[in-house]
Amino acid sequence: MEILRKILLYFNLLSLDVVLGAMAGMLFFSDLLEVKLPVIVYVLLGMAVWCIYTLDHLSDARIALGKPQSLRHQYHLRYFRVLFALVISCILIGTVMFFALADMEFLHINGIVLGSVTGVWMIFLKMTGKKFSWLKEISTALIYILGISLAPFASVDLDLVDKNSYFFIFIYFLAALVNLLILSYLDSEEDQKDGFGSILVLIPKAGLKNLITLLGVLGISMLVILAIILPSFYHVHSVILGLILGYHLILFFSKNHSKNQIRRKSESLFLLPFLLLLF
Repeated sequence: MEILRKILLYFNLLSLDVVLGAMAGMLFFSDLLEVKLPVIVYVLLGMAVWCIYTLDHLSDARIALGKPQSLRHQYHLRYFRVLFALVISCILIGTVMFFALADMEFLHINGIVLGSVTGVWMIFLKMTGKKFSWLKEISTALIYILGISLAPFASVDLDLVDKNSYFFIFIYFLAALVNLLILSYLDSEEDQKDGFGSILVLIPKAGLKNLITLLGVLGISMLVILAIILPSFYHVHSVILGLILGYHLILFFSKNHSKNQIRRKSESLFLLPFLLLLF
């Protein structure tokens, strides 16, 4: 049991649960649009997500004031050279695969645009420090949802897409944003000691708690309405998103979970779309 606990810990420290969650999110939208993507698309998405998150953690670990407070940043600082080398290798291999494989041709233009915007935005946020740090959560959630939905939507004729599908993009965005806001709420003291900014530079902690509640309830309310008015095909998608959002709120208000437990469980909730493989 102790070995399993350590494996899960490192799985979380290395953001591998986020990688699988992103792949599950792409599966969600592929199923929603009834398209089947090549396996390599999922692999390259996972590689891209891992590189982005790891670069962000490595950067934060380096610029922290003194010794980083969080275990994640301590781990990335301790193994900085190894992880940085792995990121560079992953970027080079992924780039070659992205341009060399025929299965990726349909994503070239959109992928380059999204990748470039993401890179420039990450650099901008790092250079401006706390000044624009309040944009980090919402921009990260936006880039995340664009990343996991890009390939499914790029593989279909948008004129033929059921417009109701766009409601699920917005609600999935809300789920990602709620997750990031909860993590910022939990990490507020550590971020302050490390000199990191977040949305808390814009609103007080009590206000953030209210915002998390409002966004969660908004998303769940929209899903209830969609479950009533949309055909049964969409019910499973509504249920999955409802579970993700609902359990986020349960974890957030729970008194029986530690901060690390809430982090691990909330991030693992994004694996739920893999249930679609059973249908």
